[in-house]
Amino acid sequence: MTTHLTATTRRSIGVAALWLALAGLGGCVAAPPGTVPDSLGSYDRTFDTALQAMVDQKLTISHQDRRQGTIIGSLGGTTIAATLDVLYEGTIRVVFKQQGETPADPALLQRVADAYNARMSQARILPGGLL
Repeated sequence: MTTHLTATTRRSIGVAALWLALAGLGGCVAAPPGTVPDSLGSYDRTFDTALQAMVDQKLTISHQDRRQGTIIGSLGGTTIAATLDVLYEGTIRVVFKQQGETPADPALLQRVADAYNARMSQARILPGGLL
């Protein structure tokens, strides 16, 4: 048995397929500022790298707690917090977040994340394409 579709039916199917494709694109967004890939390195090395990335960007470190996995630094009225979390598969998630509502330097968060990524890439301990 063969089925023949009319031109109107084919066009309707094409329009529906286009809408589905466009709806799927709505979920594709770029990573937010401060996002870094999970680390495959040791906890201490990852903590030290996050701390050094903040120092590289001239932040004054006001708090660091290796056991809790937190680092807080500021520069010119902008405060950045780094947190480390050990995930179940053994990787370490590092999250950099801006604290407060209006940063004096909105690009600082991204520069810290970029400094972290650069240091981890040099150490060759990031997964995926950042090695």
